[in-house]
Amino acid sequence: MTAIVAALSVASLAAPALANTDQDFRHQVEVPHGERQVTAVYQPKTQVSYRQVGNMTPNRPSTARCLWQAEIAVERHLQAPAGQGSHIVRTLVPTKLIEGSTKGRCAQGNEQVNSAIARRADEVREHVLAVAAEDRNALMAELSVAAGNPAG
Repeated sequence: MTAIVAALSVASLAAPALANTDQDFRHQVEVPHGERQVTAVYQPKTQVSYRQVGNMTPNRPSTARCLWQAEIAVERHLQAPAGQGSHIVRTLVPTKLIEGSTKGRCAQGNEQVNSAIARRADEVREHVLAVAAEDRNALMAELSVAAGNPAG
C-alpha cells in the first residue's frame, strides 16, 4: 500500500505546473503598421516540472530530494489599437532552462522553487529581451503578410 501511495504522489508531481513569477517582467514595443501603431508585449511564461527522488522512511534519515526544472518560454502578445483589430498570442522559441533541487518532498518545496527562480530574475529578463530582439524581423514579416504585402 505504501508503494502505491508513493507512486501516485510521484506521478502527480511529474505533471508540469506554472510558476507564479511570470508577471514580474514585461517588455513592450510599439511597431508601426501602416497608418497605425501595434503594441507587441513580450513576457515570460514559466512551466515547472518536479521529480521526487529518494525516500522518507520512519526511524531513518530522509534521503528525499525534489529535482525541479523550470522551462521559461516567451509569449508575444500582439495588440492592435482599441477597435482596430484583435489580440494575438504566440509562444516564441528558444526557451531557457533553469534547474535545481531542494531537500524533502516536492509538495513542500514550491516556495523554495519560486524563490530560486525569482533570484535568477536577471537571467529571465535577459532571455525575454534577447528573444524579443530576435523576433523583430519575424514580427515585421507577419505584420506585412497581415496587411496583404508579403515580403519577398
